Amino acid sequence: MTIEVRPLGDDAWQQAFTMMELSFGETWPQDAAEVEQARFEPDRSIGAFVGDTMAGHAAIYSFTMTVPGPRALDVAGVSLVGVLPTHRRRGVLTALMRHQLHDLHESGREPVAVLTASEPAIYGRYGYGCATQWAYAEINRAKRAMRPVPGADEVTVRYADPEKSLDVCAGVREAIVPTRPGYFRHNEPWRRGEVADPESERGGASALRCVLAEREGEVTGFAYYRSKSNWEPGGPNGTTVVQRVHATDTASYAALWQFLADQDLMAKVTHRRLSLDDPLLTWLRDSRAAMVTVRDGMWARLVDVGRALSERRYTTPVDLVLEVRDDLCPWNAGRWHLAGDESGASCGRVDREPDLVLEVADLGAAYFGRPVLAALGAAGVAEERTPGSLTAATRAFTSDALPLLDTPF
Repeated sequence: MTIEVRPLGDDAWQQAFTMMELSFGETWPQDAAEVEQARFEPDRSIGAFVGDTMAGHAAIYSFTMTVPGPRALDVAGVSLVGVLPTHRRRGVLTALMRHQLHDLHESGREPVAVLTASEPAIYGRYGYGCATQWAYAEINRAKRAMRPVPGADEVTVRYADPEKSLDVCAGVREAIVPTRPGYFRHNEPWRRGEVADPESERGGASALRCVLAEREGEVTGFAYYRSKSNWEPGGPNGTTVVQRVHATDTASYAALWQFLADQDLMAKVTHRRLSLDDPLLTWLRDSRAAMVTVRDGMWARLVDVGRALSERRYTTPVDLVLEVRDDLCPWNAGRWHLAGDESGASCGRVDREPDLVLEVADLGAAYFGRPVLAALGAAGVAEERTPGSLTAATRAFTSDALPLLDTPF
C-alpha cells in the first residue's frame, strides 16, 4: 500500500473534522468544534493519502512554552491525530509521524514536539516520553479543613462575568506562565477558548462561573468552575467542578481553594489537572481527604537533540556525554556532549565514550523537569556507563516546580 503524506488545501478544517469524527467514533458537537476551529492552523495540517482517500491526519499548534530556566521555547503542539478505521495497522500513523518530525527538522522550526495521547501506548514508539502528569483530585467537603495560610484572610473573593473579566484573568495567568515548565502562552483564540463554554461540554453542570481574588483592590487570582447539583433522598450531593485556579501569590491561591471547597449543597469538589506538588494537597489537614488519581499529561519528543538540550537550563551544573538512540530521527542518534547550568547550556556531537546511554523518549520524559532519569536507571532502561552520572543528570534535569500542562490540546 502506497501512502503519500502532503499538506491539505483550503478545506483543511473540514477534512480534519471528518477524520476526527470517524477515527474517534463520535460525533463532534458543533459548538465545541467551533472553538477548536478558531485555534486550528490550516497551514500546519497534513493528510496521509492512499490513492484519493485521506486515511489519516495530523496537525500542529504553534506554542511558546516554558521550559526549565525559566525559558520561553517555541514547541510544536501535535494534535488532531487520527487514522480511518478502515486503514489502521497499515503504517498510516507511522507515515504521518515520520513526515511531521522530518519536516520540523528540515525546516529548522521547533526543536521539541509535544502532544496529549488518547492512548499512551501508541506514542512511545515514535520517540515521545511522558513529560508531565495530571492529578485528578476529589475532595469531600466534610474533610475540607485546611491548614492556615498567612494572608489568606486578607483576600476578598467575588464573582465576575467570565467574558467581561477575561482580560484580567488572562493577565494573571500570563504572569505565572514562567513559573512552571509546561505552561504555554495563550494567543487570542486560546484566550477566547477559555470562556467559550460550549453547552455540549458542560456534562450536566452549570454554565462556566468565575470568581476573582483581590488584595487591596488588586486582582491577584481567579478560578473557573461549574456547579453540578444532585439531589438524593438523603440530601444534596452536588459537585463543584473546578476547571482552573491561578493566583500570583500563595495567600490568594489558598483563599480561592477555601471558597471552592466550601460550597453550599455541594458534597465534593473536583479538579482534573492538578500538579502533584500543588500546595492544596499539603494544606488539607486530613491527608486522605483528597482521592487522587494520577495519569499521564503531556508527552514530549526531542526533534533536534542538540538544539533542544541547549535551549533549556539546568538546576545543577552538568557535564556529560549522552548516547542517544533514535531510530525514527537518525540525525539525533549518536553521542552528544551536554554542558550547562542555570546560566546557559551547549550540546554538540562528540566522539567520546558515553556517560549515559538512553532512548530519545527518555530524554523527552525528562526534558521539562520531571524527575524520571533515576527511576529509568533503576528500571534498567537508562544505562549508566560512568558511576554517578545518572544522579548528576537527574539533579540537573529536574526543575524546582514539577512540570504541568494546564491547558489540554
